[in-house]
Amino acid sequence: MAEPPGGRLAAALEAAGCGASASEAALAKVLQPFPSPSEAAVAGVLGMVARTSEGRLSGDMAGVGPGGLATAPVGDGSSSWNAAVLAAGLTAANPRLDWQHVAAALDQPGFAVPDAGALKLLMAVWARASAGTPFPLPALVGGLWGNTAGQLSFLRQAAAAPPELFTWVHAPRRQEPLEGLHAGKSPVGTPNQAWLCLDLADTLARLSDSGHAPAVRSILELPLKQCPEVLLLCMAAAQASWGPLQQEVVDPVVVTYVASHPNSALVLQRLWPLNRDLLLRALAALYQKDASNIARVLDVCQELKALTVVLDATPAPFCLELAALAARREYLNLEKWLADQFTAKGSGFMQSAVSFLDSKLRSDTPALQTAATAVGPAQGAAGASRINVSEASLEVFLQVLAGNAGLLPSDTLQQFKMVQSAAVQAHPQLAGVVGDSSSLEAFAPDIEEEANAYFQRVYAGEIAVDGLVEVLKGFKNSTLGREQEVFACMVHNLFDEYRFFPKYPDKELHTTALLFGQLIHHSLVSSVSLGIALRYVLEALRSGPSSGGKMFRFGTTALKQFAGDLAQWPQYCNHLSQVAGLKEAEPELAKSLDAALVQVAANGAAASAVAETVAAAKAAEAATPPARSREGNAAGFPTAMPATPSNPNMLFSTINAETLEMSAQNVSFPVPEDKTIDRVHFIINNITVMNIEQKVKELKAQVALDYWPWFANYLVVKRAAQEPNFHATYVALVDKWGERQMRDTLVNTTVHYIKVMLGSSKLKSITSERTLLKNLGAWLGKLTLANNRPVLQKHIDLKQIILEAYEQGKMLAVLSFVRMLLEPAMDSRVFKPPNPWVMAILALLVEVYNLDNIKTGLKFEVELLFKSMNMQLQDVQPSGLLAGRRRESLDNIDFQAQRPTSQGGMATLPGGAGPPGGTPSKAEPGAAAAAAVGDGKPAPPAPGPMIDPNIIANLHNYIAINPQLAIVGERLQLKRLVPMAVDRAIVEIISPVVDRSVTIACMTTQGLVLKDHALEPDSEALRKSAHLMVTGLAQSLALVTAKEPLRIAVANNLRALLTNQLDANTLEQVVAMLVADNLDLCCQVIEKAAGERAQREIDERLQGAYAARARAKQAGQPFADAALLNCRFPSALPEALRPRPGQLTAQQQRVYEDFSRIPRTAAAAQQSAGQPRPVGGQPGEPGEPGTGAPGMPGPGGASMQDAEQAAAAAGATGMAPPHADLRSRFISWLQRMDQAVAKDPQAPFASLSDGSEVKVLVSEIAAIPTSEATALEVAKNIFAKVYQGAASRLHVTAYVASLEVLKEAAVRRLPVELTAWFAQLPEEGKFHKDVGEALLRAGLLYLPDLDLYLAKALAGPRYQLAAEFALHLVQQCCVVEPVVSAQDLAHTLDLLAKLATRVSGGNAVLQLVEEARRVSMLRAGKPAPASGPAPLPEGPKDPPQLVESIMKLFDRWARLLEEAPQEKVHAPFVQDLQAAGFLKGDDMTERFLRIMIQLAVQHCLRSEAAAAANLPPGAARPTALSFIAVDAAVRLFVCLITQHGGGSSLFVKVLGILATVLQRDADERGGAFNGRPYFRMCVGFLAELSPADPATDEAGLQYLQAMAAFLYATRALKAPAFAFPWLQLVADRRLLPRLLGAPGHRGWGSYLQLVLVQLRFLEPFLRNAELTDAVRLLYKGTLRLLLLLLHDFPEFLCEFHFHLCDVIPPSCIQMRNLVLSAFPRAMRLPDPFTPNLKVDLLPEIAAPPRYVPAPDALLPPQMRAEVDGHLAGRGPPNFRLGLRGRLTLPPADALVCGTKYNVPLINALAFYTGIRAVEAAPPKPGSSPAMATPHMELLQHLLRDLDTEGRYLLINALANHLRFPNAHTHYFSCAILSLFTEAGSELIQEQITRVLLERLIVNRPHPWGLLITFIELIKNPRYSFWSHAFTRVAPEIERLFESVARSCMGPQVAVAAAGGPPPAAKEDGLPPAAPAMA
Repeated sequence: MAEPPGGRLAAALEAAGCGASASEAALAKVLQPFPSPSEAAVAGVLGMVARTSEGRLSGDMAGVGPGGLATAPVGDGSSSWNAAVLAAGLTAANPRLDWQHVAAALDQPGFAVPDAGALKLLMAVWARASAGTPFPLPALVGGLWGNTAGQLSFLRQAAAAPPELFTWVHAPRRQEPLEGLHAGKSPVGTPNQAWLCLDLADTLARLSDSGHAPAVRSILELPLKQCPEVLLLCMAAAQASWGPLQQEVVDPVVVTYVASHPNSALVLQRLWPLNRDLLLRALAALYQKDASNIARVLDVCQELKALTVVLDATPAPFCLELAALAARREYLNLEKWLADQFTAKGSGFMQSAVSFLDSKLRSDTPALQTAATAVGPAQGAAGASRINVSEASLEVFLQVLAGNAGLLPSDTLQQFKMVQSAAVQAHPQLAGVVGDSSSLEAFAPDIEEEANAYFQRVYAGEIAVDGLVEVLKGFKNSTLGREQEVFACMVHNLFDEYRFFPKYPDKELHTTALLFGQLIHHSLVSSVSLGIALRYVLEALRSGPSSGGKMFRFGTTALKQFAGDLAQWPQYCNHLSQVAGLKEAEPELAKSLDAALVQVAANGAAASAVAETVAAAKAAEAATPPARSREGNAAGFPTAMPATPSNPNMLFSTINAETLEMSAQNVSFPVPEDKTIDRVHFIINNITVMNIEQKVKELKAQVALDYWPWFANYLVVKRAAQEPNFHATYVALVDKWGERQMRDTLVNTTVHYIKVMLGSSKLKSITSERTLLKNLGAWLGKLTLANNRPVLQKHIDLKQIILEAYEQGKMLAVLSFVRMLLEPAMDSRVFKPPNPWVMAILALLVEVYNLDNIKTGLKFEVELLFKSMNMQLQDVQPSGLLAGRRRESLDNIDFQAQRPTSQGGMATLPGGAGPPGGTPSKAEPGAAAAAAVGDGKPAPPAPGPMIDPNIIANLHNYIAINPQLAIVGERLQLKRLVPMAVDRAIVEIISPVVDRSVTIACMTTQGLVLKDHALEPDSEALRKSAHLMVTGLAQSLALVTAKEPLRIAVANNLRALLTNQLDANTLEQVVAMLVADNLDLCCQVIEKAAGERAQREIDERLQGAYAARARAKQAGQPFADAALLNCRFPSALPEALRPRPGQLTAQQQRVYEDFSRIPRTAAAAQQSAGQPRPVGGQPGEPGEPGTGAPGMPGPGGASMQDAEQAAAAAGATGMAPPHADLRSRFISWLQRMDQAVAKDPQAPFASLSDGSEVKVLVSEIAAIPTSEATALEVAKNIFAKVYQGAASRLHVTAYVASLEVLKEAAVRRLPVELTAWFAQLPEEGKFHKDVGEALLRAGLLYLPDLDLYLAKALAGPRYQLAAEFALHLVQQCCVVEPVVSAQDLAHTLDLLAKLATRVSGGNAVLQLVEEARRVSMLRAGKPAPASGPAPLPEGPKDPPQLVESIMKLFDRWARLLEEAPQEKVHAPFVQDLQAAGFLKGDDMTERFLRIMIQLAVQHCLRSEAAAAANLPPGAARPTALSFIAVDAAVRLFVCLITQHGGGSSLFVKVLGILATVLQRDADERGGAFNGRPYFRMCVGFLAELSPADPATDEAGLQYLQAMAAFLYATRALKAPAFAFPWLQLVADRRLLPRLLGAPGHRGWGSYLQLVLVQLRFLEPFLRNAELTDAVRLLYKGTLRLLLLLLHDFPEFLCEFHFHLCDVIPPSCIQMRNLVLSAFPRAMRLPDPFTPNLKVDLLPEIAAPPRYVPAPDALLPPQMRAEVDGHLAGRGPPNFRLGLRGRLTLPPADALVCGTKYNVPLINALAFYTGIRAVEAAPPKPGSSPAMATPHMELLQHLLRDLDTEGRYLLINALANHLRFPNAHTHYFSCAILSLFTEAGSELIQEQITRVLLERLIVNRPHPWGLLITFIELIKNPRYSFWSHAFTRVAPEIERLFESVARSCMGPQVAVAAAGGPPPAAKEDGLPPAAPAMA
């Protein structure tokens, strides 16, 4: 590299050191030999000064005087450079220096500003030399430097420096400060104003785009946290592209401000003219994230007056959604806009419009939904939007599309027709608009004629349906346009004829059905057409067999054609399964459907429960909507409103003004023409404070006097009520209008709508209603009070409104309204305090403020009003107007609910009759209402919110924050933000979910209870049954519907609240953890709301039934529901189900009670420190009678400890709380039980005597509860207690025994409840094996529910804990000591069997499952395999004569061996075999060999059974077997192979058959398999056929290779039961040495495969540390095998070390060390402990080792090419950025492998990089490998980019090559040491040390390369190893390091190294390092 200009001068100063700046004389002495320094030379000196001052100076500006850096002493000239001397000396050396040019010359190689101290020194020199002139910014940010690294380091320090050190104020190109930011943020960003400099943004953008994105990202971190608004505008102004940071940083920041932020308006107003593209992308991104955000997008467009621009510049789905909403708000003439777009953009845009309507109508039209969801989502839409298209907009869309239908392709035309049908179905009044769809046809007459001709031929029988299908296939795939048109026409005509199918003759209809089904089966229709076809088939089936059956037969015939394809459409299968009568009419079809559903479930492709339930709810609610006219009303508003208003509390949603707009339709006044209305809307849309005078003139010209009422109505309803931010503009408009009559009209209109809102029934429950009222109040106050005009009492009496709100529970809405109305009075001269009218209202508000139990929110409203009035609450005397007034007690959202005081444990709601202080009445709330209902008088409905206000108010008490988030939680204020997110999610989801769930539940319940109770005279019995059923149904439906939407909503809310505070990865982890912890809480709130609402609604529905029974009772007449009894149901019902006079039977009543026992999975978040807490409320405080579902925890908590405290507190006040005696007795029992158990925690419960303290306490528990309800609560607490002491054996068994006593004594249904509670526990704690086993053995778990729950858990993604738990239960409770049968856990066993096929070690699981089933069959008395050996299962069925003849031959052969044991040829016998046809080499030969093997094995195993049968009872089972038959078979096979020409081919065949028989035997016998006969046979083959010298015996070598192939076929992964004999055979002395000793290493490949499969079998056990005794023994055997190879064949391990390390888990350190310690026998290892060993001088270091595989086979081809390109400097620039993702596994594979990383790929990449590095620079003795290479850069990047787990795997991959002395060992040793030096993070250094250390602390051997690397690391002062904190983090760690150091370096050197810097000795050829500076 060329020396930089002035480099010699800088080098001389650097050599002289800091002392050269001690004085000017010393500096002059150094400068003397050089000429006058040039600007470049001075710049070089400054660069050297900055670079060498790293870490020597602080960047702190403390102590700098008023003169700044120009006078401050910086540097002392001894340990750091003296700035004053340098500036003076350089200026003196060349007085003509131009310091501006010096700044420009800083761009030199080697220049860097490493830290803030270096910048301080550099700027101090500059300040003194340039007389305080600011540093010229163009030199730094005027363009890219050649030395970009130096420029980046300078920018990093300069951007973050304080202004005294480096200022950007004088930047030539600056943006204006951003004034008006909220939260007190600075308008200039950071104090040095760096982010107002536009040149800085340009430079950083260009640097990012040129490959320095990570460095630029780090510079942006500070402003992203401190001043994101200023940074965003600065980045938006950059003229260059930001490269990868565009999507990573810029776009997300813009989305944040587009979505919702206090500074949104200010930022967006500045951003829009600055960079429109950036904002447009953000708007589209917000919509893509959630389509409901389109409302926020429209608000932004209106604020920016940019709607037209955005519509023209954005893609079709987005702009259509935006245009539809804009038209609904009357911001856009939709008809004109659509026509213009269709003209400009053509058919493509029209297709998008059709797809848009398709997606909108889907949710309203179940049939369309069915068709669409069957084949996937429609194109074009970003997702189903929550904002509906109004009927008026829908009409416009349909009209404009119909007018341009000729431009649509045929497929889209068919979709449009379907959209038209759906529109008419949803809105029947559009039928006139849609008209006859036949006018849309676009096929030529000749095409129509040809298409019809084909249909005529098939109906006439001239061509079969199959033939026509083939014709259609050819047409569809044809390249001829005409044939494709004929195809489209035929499909279109077939669909179009569907409406006439009921009129078809039977024969033709059958033919049509065949054709219809074949079209679907052969995929001749797809996308939209497929959806239509499937929908038609479903509609035909839904007609049912009873309605004539014609269309039903059509549907079944068509369905049969594609029944085998149903699994492709999971939701369609669900719809089919609900078709009534299908299973009875077509059993075969039903079977096909069931099979499809099973396949869907197995593949995990079933539709989610949420979608199914919502679809079911919609189908149940489907009804013809009321006819609505689109005729313009008096207000000029469209009358069509969405069926379900969008939720007002949804994030980014608009205000739902349904109440106002519906009321506006009832007002009558003249309405101007549409042209005038459009013009007025346009003017209002574009009015601003700047142009208001001009706009008022235009409005007055447009709006005549007659139309003022219309204009006032529009301005109040559409604008003022919904746009509070523009009130000031609209008030100014009224002022500029200047007409009193206009103001009066507006006031009167506003008052009218205020009264409408005050009377709204939704005011208490819907936030948007309250928002509208509040906005109207603010608007009225600004119109009147602010302008010194009164609010007349005849219009609005504010005091009376407040009093009525107090009585009706509406203060939450009214007080906000009053505050907003009165606040403008402060701008009035007349109405501000002490105005008497205002003071009287304030006095009433103070009285409200002083009420007991009033909500904090109401107090806050009063406080806000007083603050705005500049008054104190104590300054106003409260009024007495509330005294004596009664307020609503039920669902009163204004007051907090009180603690339970009633005897029954139910909380007494506040607000009963009593004084205004809020003291509750003694009368039981609701008693009068209940009595009225009981008497037959209809009780008034209880209005109010869906959510218990007490729960929402105390939501923060129930929120769970994981302890792992404790540290980050305080910083992020999670305790405040999480309740906010949960609250928003609940409010967002609850309304539609509860509405649907309650509606369905009430409809179902009403029909059933009225039928069952038709003759029931007792209204209370009717009410009880109705409540039980409707509560269970509604809660279950609500839960299954809401759970997934709640999960998404909570996650989205948390992301929105935390997105600016955490990076993306951390954010997702935190959000996932918080959602998992609090989801059940959200579900429980929804459940509770649904249950309460359902009870109220069912009472409303049954009011008539209650009253009828009351009347009959008063009249003394028997009751009978005549209307019900006269309908068709009673007579059509079976006798058992018909209504009977009097009460229901116990069996019938049980049906209703069972609804309360429906197990649900939502549970309150009541976990503390990971321990389960009691489920439900306090003991003795039951929730609903008869329910076991846990209620919401009360504000006081739910544990017994809390109950004890509450009881003590109550006792202190003299009040006895409910069940105080029960609580005290139960708490005492718990304490005594804990004390008794603690005496001997591990004692077996069964062995305790009956009089023991524990057993006595167990028997006492039955006497504590007084009822079933209280017994349930006690059981809940005991159940939680079981888990709290699960480590104690006696604790578990004693408490389980107590539950068993409770079950027998009080709660027979306790197992059902316990199973439900078990399912609700968190996964981390519930799967405790001992607890589960104890509960199961005690019969305390309801097996059907437990079976289903475990199966569901095993089918989920996190199945590991459930699998271990289930396996334990199966083994202990089904096999070892059976208490349950396999049938009881059938689903669990099936899932375990399926799971076993996907994971390693699955054979053991399969064996356990089969054993459980076998034991269950034996217990049931069914035949099962005998305990002794059974005959082996045969493959092909062998004729008995054949088996008998072979048996005789076998017997003859055995006798021949006895007679002539030395004979080897046996020619006569072999001739007999040949004559019998057994040796022809065909199938008969294979049968002969197989039967011989089976006979030999059977004889051997039966010898053991026979010996056992002759033993006396109790004697030990014999272990000896008779191997006579086995040895005889071996001798026969060897004879045929060696003496009669069989050779290796026959041996291969024999071993193949032997492997098959062995595997079948192992599979069938399971745990009873005995592998000794097979082992004996293999040993016999080795003894007879193994060659003495493989080098000379070619046939013998072939025999050994055949044996190796046999062992590979019977490996442990295939036959686990043969694992131990297999390992013994692999290590046999007749196989291993002779196979590995073959010439040319011919046997190495075969043997490698055997070693690898053994290690792969052990890998999952070793990885998960699942070492049973058998696995541990097998591991030791494998370890010995490797030791044998290390000793006898080290070259084998050397060559295949990479393959072996690939399959050894990271945790098996000693096993890996064995492999890596191998070195060639010809090599003599240098002693690594030799003092001053110079490794680089060893001759072996220059030679690369032998290794397998070849480099080209290490990596996938594409990845290898990219790596090579990167190493050569020509790879893709983003290669390294995406590398981390390519090294990770898919989630499914990660689950199986136990790590998210692809470990073999990491190993291969590390090895490949090292190989290429050694090849690029071949090593030479005496030199070390170069580290400044692309190879090292790649490794360094990976080390920094990977997370902790990935880094550990990478370092292990590098350490796997620290072996014997060779080029690879030397390179990887130097690479690891270099990575340690350049790590830049002590965490990485600690990980490197960990990897090396854990390989050294295990038993020997230790690889040579590992030792020399670690010794160099701890001994060489260059690495400062002992100065790192992790070496002394704990005394144990310190002692460990010292111990390892002593073993590696010797005691004296180790002590010196650990205690201080070691002597500067030269190590490994490296120069001694300078001592570290203090």
